[in-house]
Amino acid sequence: MTDTAVLAAGRFIWAAGERDADMLYATGLATPDPFLWFSLPGLTGAVLNPLELGRARKLAQPGLRIFSEPELRALLELSPATRMTPDAALPALGRKYGVARWDAPGSTPFGTVERLRGAGLAVAPAEPFFPSRQIKTPAEIAKIRAGMQLAELGLDRALDILREALAPGPGRVLHWHGAVLTAEILRGEITAAVALAGGTAAHTIAAPGVQGADPHQAGTGPVRAGEPIVIDIFPRVDATGYHGDLTRTVVKGSASETVRRAWEAVRAAQRAALDLVREGVPAKALHLAAVAVLGKAGFVTDLQADPPRGFFHGLGHGLGLEVHEAPRVNSTAEPLLQAGEVITIEPGWYDSAWGGIRIEDSVAVTASGCENLATAPVFLELP
Repeated sequence: MTDTAVLAAGRFIWAAGERDADMLYATGLATPDPFLWFSLPGLTGAVLNPLELGRARKLAQPGLRIFSEPELRALLELSPATRMTPDAALPALGRKYGVARWDAPGSTPFGTVERLRGAGLAVAPAEPFFPSRQIKTPAEIAKIRAGMQLAELGLDRALDILREALAPGPGRVLHWHGAVLTAEILRGEITAAVALAGGTAAHTIAAPGVQGADPHQAGTGPVRAGEPIVIDIFPRVDATGYHGDLTRTVVKGSASETVRRAWEAVRAAQRAALDLVREGVPAKALHLAAVAVLGKAGFVTDLQADPPRGFFHGLGHGLGLEVHEAPRVNSTAEPLLQAGEVITIEPGWYDSAWGGIRIEDSVAVTASGCENLATAPVFLELP
C-alpha cells in the first residue's frame, strides 16, 4: 500500500461500451464485450484485450490511460495467469493506491458486486454515475444534431413511400410497388435509410390506425389511406453513440374531422411548450402548459378509461447517449431546466376508437430559449 491516506472511494465500470452509456461516455469506446474502467486520484485507466487495444489507443477519451492486460498485471504485481476482471484488478488497485471503497453504476452486474464484497471490498452504487452527462457540450449537441439528421432521413423515406402509395381497392389499403404496403415494410425502409447514412434505427415505430393509440406499439399489418400513422424514429449514430428522436403523425389522403381536431390540438400544445423552454423554467411547467392547451381545445385526459384515453405520458425526456435519460419533463418534474440540456417535446393524444397523434421535436435548452434540433416540417395530410 502507498503511504497516502486511505481514500473515500475509487470508481469503476465493468460493461460493454456498445450497450452501456456510462462506459461509452467515460472512454469513447464502443466495444461488444465488457472491459474494466477505473478512476483513482492521479490515474484513470481502462484495460483492453488484444482485439481492442490498437483501436482503443487511437479513439479513447483524452487523459484515459489504456492498459494491455500484461501492462496492468505488471503494474499491480499480479501473476501472468491473472485475468483482468474486477474480481482480480480492483482488490490489487485498492491495495496499491489506498482505496477502501469503490463506487459503481447501479447497472453493475449483481454477481460482480457480490464477488467483490466477498473479497472484502466495499462497493456502493452511485446514481447518476456521471451527473455531467445531463449537460451537453457544444460538441455533444452537434452529435445529437447528427442523430436528428438521421431520423429526418428515415422520415423522408417513409413520407416518399406514402406519397407514392396507391389505394386501388376497397378498404383503403395502400399498395406500393404492386404489393400491400405494411407497417413492417415502412419500418424496414426507414431502418435501411438510416443504416445507409451511418446509423442504427432500432425499435422504430410506424403504427397505423388504431395501433397508434398505444404509444409504444411498433406497428403491424396494412397501412390504409385516411388513417393516422404515428412515425417515431430514434436512431443511434454508429460513430458516436448519440441519438436523435423525432416523431410525426401523418395521414395519406384526407383526415377525418376528429383526427384533424386532435392533431391541431397536439400541435398547439407542442408550440406552447416550446415557447416556454429556457434555462430556469421548472420542467413541469412545460408539461402543464401542453395539458392546458389540450384541455382548452376540449381534449381532457381520462385515466379511468380502459385503456386510458388522452395525453397520459410525460411531455418529454433528456436525450443523448441514451434515448431516455435525465432530465424528465412531466407533471411532477420540479428541477429547473439548465442550459445545455437536450430534451424532447412530444405531446400526444390517444383514443382506442381511431388511433393516436404524437408530434415530437428535440431541443437544446439555452439561457434565453431553445435551439430546435429538428428541421422536418410538421403537417398532417399527404397527397
